Amino acid sequence: MLNELFGIQFNIAKADRTDGKVQNLAFYINIDTLRSAHKQMSRNKAYGVDKVNKDEYEANLEENLENLVRRMKSGSYKPKPSRRVYIPKDGKNKKRPLGISSYEDKLVEYVVAQILTQIYEPKFYDSSFGFRPNRNCHQAVKEVIEDVQFRKTNYVVEADIKSFFDTVDHEWMVKFLEHDIADRKFLGIIKRFLKVENMY
Repeated sequence: MLNELFGIQFNIAKADRTDGKVQNLAFYINIDTLRSAHKQMSRNKAYGVDKVNKDEYEANLEENLENLVRRMKSGSYKPKPSRRVYIPKDGKNKKRPLGISSYEDKLVEYVVAQILTQIYEPKFYDSSFGFRPNRNCHQAVKEVIEDVQFRKTNYVVEADIKSFFDTVDHEWMVKFLEHDIADRKFLGIIKRFLKVENMY
């Protein structure tokens, strides 16, 4: 995937030299990057409302990808509703809601996520571990232990935002993206995903 997205580094460097906003990102959601995303998908992933799995999509892969890219270029692509399922939460009686995308939407989500990672990963603090590539909670715990043992520490705060992903303000999320991204077509794809409803 990194090979397919190699050109984004040029776009990011250009943005750093000008107004700081990256352009021409939708260009990278193409047949090559979507094919690469397909290769990364597990065959054991749960299916979405379309009930299509990797094997079924792969049966006519090139035709399916060409059709998907055509719809994205014309602006007619619209993500399908997510299939809502509930999974156990922390071994308690509570259950956590989970939205499962259709297979085709998973491909687009994957490429969008890889593009955003290219833009934002260099901006994060080294002490940030959540949802970042090649980082995990064990590394975060190790960092905290080292801070407490070897650096002056007055207090440790643990906080959790209840139902954060269910209540986060989408308009503000888009504003944050617009601060760094100037590609309206790429932002439009993200906005469509934010508007997707769940099917029960």
